[in-house]
Amino acid sequence: MPDQRGIFAFTRIAALTAGLFALAACDAARPITASNPRQATVASPTNQADPRNRRWSEGRLPAYQTSASRQASQSNAPIRVGLLLPLSGPYAAYGKSLADAAALALFDAQITRQIELLPRDTQATPEGAAAAAVDALSAGATVLIGPVTPSGAIAAARATVGSGTPLLLLTGDRSAAEPGVFAAGHAPQAAATRIIDYAHQQGVRVIACVAPDDAAGRAALAGMQAAAQVRGIRVAGQASVPAQANGDARRATLASALQSLEGNGALFLPFPAEALPTLNADLSAIMSGAAPLLGGPEWDGANLASLPAFARSAYAGYDPRYTGSFRQRYQSAYGKPPARGAALVYDLTATVALAAQSARGAGLGNHDLTLAGGFQGVQGPFRLTRDGVAVRRYAIIGVRNGQLQIIEPANVGGS
Repeated sequence: MPDQRGIFAFTRIAALTAGLFALAACDAARPITASNPRQATVASPTNQADPRNRRWSEGRLPAYQTSASRQASQSNAPIRVGLLLPLSGPYAAYGKSLADAAALALFDAQITRQIELLPRDTQATPEGAAAAAVDALSAGATVLIGPVTPSGAIAAARATVGSGTPLLLLTGDRSAAEPGVFAAGHAPQAAATRIIDYAHQQGVRVIACVAPDDAAGRAALAGMQAAAQVRGIRVAGQASVPAQANGDARRATLASALQSLEGNGALFLPFPAEALPTLNADLSAIMSGAAPLLGGPEWDGANLASLPAFARSAYAGYDPRYTGSFRQRYQSAYGKPPARGAALVYDLTATVALAAQSARGAGLGNHDLTLAGGFQGVQGPFRLTRDGVAVRRYAIIGVRNGQLQIIEPANVGGS
């Protein structure tokens, strides 16, 4: 059994239900802070340690360290983590939120290894992502987190070929995955498989899908088709809705999909949470009652219990007890809600901190990040594989008796 290694502790424990755990290679989940996460503590913030007291300048953060890391033995060389994020232009606020999440993860960590964050501006372009990756490596980064887009991910991966530096992409596009380059983001195909498997267990034998006409929607659609074929579920209809589609066109597409079910199936809607109130209005206008609706992690954060058309819905996603705790923690630290994707950056930064705690030397290798048991973050259990894929397990969450409930925890089924 491996030694317990601490990573995580929270200051406002009353607002949190769990921290980050490591899963032991023996397949049993073990906390790496305390036997009870509620007992975890962290030193009070100081002007230098508190992430709220950082200063931004020209799209970069000063190297950030935890109070614990400043007490580390000088014989341990610091681990420098490059953050490849859009820190200027129209996406600057988004990138700053992700960088804040990374700083919060280090502030919440209890480790004795010195860690520095080196944010670099990708300018939200592939060329900027490549330049940011090279700049971070030149500054001594030994692990990189980002970029946020598939095109930026490919550019950064190409720019760092041969460096031996692990690259943790904030995208789930597995076409970019390879040894040392981890597609660590949400994988729509895996989530679609999870929810379709659950629907099959509940007796669903016919399914239709209406998805957004974008890369994530097409990936979810492909995952649904593959899972349905394996389970012997008939796909009665499928359609994509362009972002610019007007209400009439959108409602006509939804009506056609519902009609194809012939009253005996489920409708898969892998749309982002912010689109669900509009879909609720559309569905309420074209049907009476509520049809079984299915979704993926895109629904995370939506107030499904307040949407009448979603009264019989279920989705594969992240346990709201933990994601909600993260949002509260972030809100408390920064006075505003985190951007979508901030929880992923938080988890990956904390994962790097865990790996750094036991690593030797000035850098991290792929073997430090590909622990057999994986990790448990605020977005649930995940494991980084040697071929660069992040294997995630999703909870099944649904509306039951007018309330959002966890139907199956993330350690049941999954992918």
